[in-house]
Amino acid sequence: MVSQADQDTTVPTGDISSSDYAKRTRLLIKLITDLRALGAEADFDLPRIAVIGNQSAGKSSLVEAISRITVPRASGTCTRCPMECRLTYHPGPWQCQVLLRKDTDEYGNKITTKEETFGPPLSNESDLEDMLRRAQLAVLNPSVPSNFFVDFDTSSLKAGEKPPGSSKQLAFSNNVVCMDLHAPDVTDLSFIDLPGIISNVAKGEDPGNIEAVKSMVREHIKGNTLILLTITMRDDIDNQGAAFLAHEEDEKGLRTIGVLTKPDTIQHGEEQAWLRILEGKSHILHHGYFVTKQPSPKELEDKISYDVARQRETEFFENIHPWSGRSDLRKRMGTANLTKELSKLLGNVISHALPGIRTQAKESYHSVRQQLDALPPPPSENPAAELLRLVTEFSAEVEHLIQGRESYERLIQRCRPAYSNFKKLIWSTAPDMRPYEDEDKENMARCYEETAEEESDIGESTSNPVYLKEVRRHIQSSLTRQLPYNVPFSAKVALIERFFKDWESHYLRCFAVVHEATLDELKQLVEHHFGRFTATPLLDHVNSIVEDQVEQCRARTIEKMQWMLELENPPFTNNDHYFSSNRDKYLARYKEVRAPTPALTNIAKVNEALAALAMVGYPGLKQEDLPKLRGTDEYDEELIVMAETSAYFHVSYKRIIDNIPRIIDHDFLRAIGKELQSSLITGLVLGTEQATDRASMYLAEDDQVAYERVYLTEKKKRLDGVLKKLYSFGV
Repeated sequence: MVSQADQDTTVPTGDISSSDYAKRTRLLIKLITDLRALGAEADFDLPRIAVIGNQSAGKSSLVEAISRITVPRASGTCTRCPMECRLTYHPGPWQCQVLLRKDTDEYGNKITTKEETFGPPLSNESDLEDMLRRAQLAVLNPSVPSNFFVDFDTSSLKAGEKPPGSSKQLAFSNNVVCMDLHAPDVTDLSFIDLPGIISNVAKGEDPGNIEAVKSMVREHIKGNTLILLTITMRDDIDNQGAAFLAHEEDEKGLRTIGVLTKPDTIQHGEEQAWLRILEGKSHILHHGYFVTKQPSPKELEDKISYDVARQRETEFFENIHPWSGRSDLRKRMGTANLTKELSKLLGNVISHALPGIRTQAKESYHSVRQQLDALPPPPSENPAAELLRLVTEFSAEVEHLIQGRESYERLIQRCRPAYSNFKKLIWSTAPDMRPYEDEDKENMARCYEETAEEESDIGESTSNPVYLKEVRRHIQSSLTRQLPYNVPFSAKVALIERFFKDWESHYLRCFAVVHEATLDELKQLVEHHFGRFTATPLLDHVNSIVEDQVEQCRARTIEKMQWMLELENPPFTNNDHYFSSNRDKYLARYKEVRAPTPALTNIAKVNEALAALAMVGYPGLKQEDLPKLRGTDEYDEELIVMAETSAYFHVSYKRIIDNIPRIIDHDFLRAIGKELQSSLITGLVLGTEQATDRASMYLAEDDQVAYERVYLTEKKKRLDGVLKKLYSFGV
């Protein structure tokens, strides 16, 4: 039995480095490498291969075999941070550039991912091991500038000793040592070598490092990562922590490739158990297992060459039991077969992931642009001018609101119902004059209905009814030295004053609605124009100035409305015609109620009567004037007073329902629009010597906003680079 991967795919034949398949794989791997160098890993799940294994599982030897490099061993630092190997087939001379990719600061806080070169490009393979050792020292000592270590003599340090100037040397770090290696004898591949899983720490070291390494490994083997699981055949597979972590993150084994190491250490009688794993019958993985034989400690000490190591590996599997007799498993033996398979698998994963990454990149770029556009503009280099601009724009919008211009109708629309209700309330105070001696007489007569056709749609008076006997008593109590048939003016004034008594509460009620609506609308505009300045006193100061201006205009408006009401006492009008017209209408109505005119249905007789009256000196009379010709009424004097009181109410009513809204509009609303900008300029000390300093303080940007702008700007730049790479790559 073989793995599912063996049935689904076929390894290309011939020279893998020169085939079309290999060329596309090379381009795919380079694309992901370039994206990772741009920091795209912070935004997308980029495909990769992660090499994991228990400490002493032969992982370092496997990495050396795949990459044809020598990793640091003596200092032990090679297992203290991730190391990313980016291998590219190139027919030219061997060349390698070491880089550092940092995404955490010296305190472990996340920072914007950036990749920087470490030292010059290397052209001599023998220089790489020490350069990697220095790079890892730079990663483990973040308090020291990285370039300090480029030429640092690592042999001057004892084991565990901190370099000069380092405040703290980390036991492990998430920051990555990268190397871009171009050579004619490598297969296109990119993988990250992670620290080995540890089960204990040396005396004096932090026990928390055990879990820290596991957390680092878990983080690196999520998502699109192919897990290259290194398993030593010297120990039981079920007891190896790395295998447990791989199973946690890849429960179905779809992303894990097993590599069995140290086949020369198998105990007698255990061969079949390991062969069953290699055959895909035990501990099944979708991509199956490979087995490699790396140099022994003695061979490493003798520094045998890469070619010799590979030759001895081939001879081992061809000649040593139980491998020698298993030609069916030959393609799963040896480093070369493993490397080719890894390159192929990584290329496939990248190819399948690219459309999704491209879509995510477009969506992320669009989202970042929207978020940047939603941020307020950065602080101006001329803060005083910028603050003046903000004040001017705010004041202009306030003026639009008060004028009720197009799209700014809302305040005036909120005021109109208050004015309409004020009109109804004033009308409700109209004197209710009843042309009967008292209530009993009214009840005996027909129902009395007094209507004013011009105001019939706004409601009825709620005043207490006033009867003739009450008016007579009132006149009598007001007499002094008047001649007969002369009603004292004070008596009329007193009756008129009755309907004024509630006017103050009515106009204050109307104004309260306008005041509340105005303050509410202004606060919304303040929030719109200055709301982003919550970290400085600006928003609070502008609110305070606006509220103070509103309060000043409110006080002046109330004072003016009180003055307007005072003008109504004593009564006065120059509108003689309107007053007389209403007086005559009311008097005729009252008399008609007291002595109803017989129904004049014979128009011919009515016209004859009017003609006869004209002949005796009463020309121009009309039918409705006939009731006036009746004889005297014992209450004529009282009826006249009642008619004049009602008539004057109409005169005063017409004035007040216009003048109060006009005062509110002129002395409150328009005054705010006229005075607010100058109040803000004065209150914010614009135009003074301190203007620039104060404006700088007012417009200082919130730290969170500044951080967000920097973050989004860097992300936008990163995504722009990512998109350019993605769309320049042939699909």
